[in-house]
Amino acid sequence: MTPDTATLIRDALALDADQRAVVANALLESLHGVDDTSDVDAAWRAEVTRRLADVRAGAVDLVDADEHYARLRASLTA
Repeated sequence: MTPDTATLIRDALALDADQRAVVANALLESLHGVDDTSDVDAAWRAEVTRRLADVRAGAVDLVDADEHYARLRASLTA
């Protein structure tokens, strides 16, 4: 690993989680050659908007993550 690479990694790890996610996504896209993600981005925005509307309308039952994982563990051991 070059000193520049080590510095880049150190600086990236100092970012907050959201900023690290943006950097990681950009790096992954550069490896996979994704040039135009606008269709995928639009589809995700539509899905998130739909899910948020369902939550706000009370159309879905929200479950606490710890409760969900406890139920999942119980179902796997049964």
